[in-house]
Amino acid sequence: MKQRIEYIDFAKGYAIFTIVCYHALQQVALSPLWQKAIVFGGTGVHLFFLLSGFGLAWSSSSESTLLFYRRRMSKVWFPYVLALTLSLLAALTLNIFTDRWDAWLAGVALYQMFSEHYIVSFGGHFWFISAILQFYLVFPLLAWLQQRLPARHFLLLTFLLSIGWWLLVYFSGKSDLRNWNSFFLQFLWEFALGMTLARWMRQQKQDKADRIQKLLGGQGAYWWLSLPIGLVCTGCMIGMILKMGETGRVFNDVPALLGYSALSIFLYQTGRRWLPLLNRFFIWVSSFSYSLYLTHVLVLHLCLLMLGVSILTVPTLLLYLCLALLAGWCFEEVRSER
Repeated sequence: MKQRIEYIDFAKGYAIFTIVCYHALQQVALSPLWQKAIVFGGTGVHLFFLLSGFGLAWSSSSESTLLFYRRRMSKVWFPYVLALTLSLLAALTLNIFTDRWDAWLAGVALYQMFSEHYIVSFGGHFWFISAILQFYLVFPLLAWLQQRLPARHFLLLTFLLSIGWWLLVYFSGKSDLRNWNSFFLQFLWEFALGMTLARWMRQQKQDKADRIQKLLGGQGAYWWLSLPIGLVCTGCMIGMILKMGETGRVFNDVPALLGYSALSIFLYQTGRRWLPLLNRFFIWVSSFSYSLYLTHVLVLHLCLLMLGVSILTVPTLLLYLCLALLAGWCFEEVRSER
């Protein structure tokens, strides 16, 4: 079970790309209905949390705790600091952000994740990095728990912890605060589900493992069922947001993950059958997905400044997406050389 799983790479690239599109579409003049609908793109964070848990459990099982933290510092924290520094330089020289040295220090020293003011600094997207870093900090503890609990008990415990956090956020009136509604406990059940899937696959014999990989990729006679499942769950997610506002965002994670994941499986299988270039594109994006996420908001603001506009049109949106991909790829090359 050492081989790469193609669907995992596809899903990672797809998730990050839809997040980039979501942030770009926020700068496009849309009707109120479409402004609500584009939230689907941002839902990619839920699948990415699951994939992060899967990836860590898949690759880090034999690492010592010290080695694990060293690797995370090298692969995650250092690039994050570099992206923060580029954002600070752009803020100081071009004034595209109002944030200054205090926000940079909050990110570098990792207390950004506990401050509502700093967690939305430099464009607001770094909240996601804060949540990922929180998961990395607690991953050794989660791995220890996973080894000592049956899979169903581990999943139940993490799901109950997430539900408890949802209720705490709701009843304390913190639903609209990013450092509350995006704390790692909010998404713990998704991360733990990814860990459980990875452990389960490792325990299977090769013939079963091959069947599981086909299942992850939606292969089989009924792969098309992922489309109605995805549409129904996504409809529930959007409905909760429309009816409940920020409160709906706190409680809609289950239909959000199910809907987004099912649609990603449908798209993956569609690509395998009829649009192979589409799958190759998202697998290519996955090779620098973290770098793309780190840089895409900075590129968006630079693009708006360069064009001298406050909103994007279809041609300028396409231009931005090309520039964002180029910047993410270049950032990855610099990161890899370090």
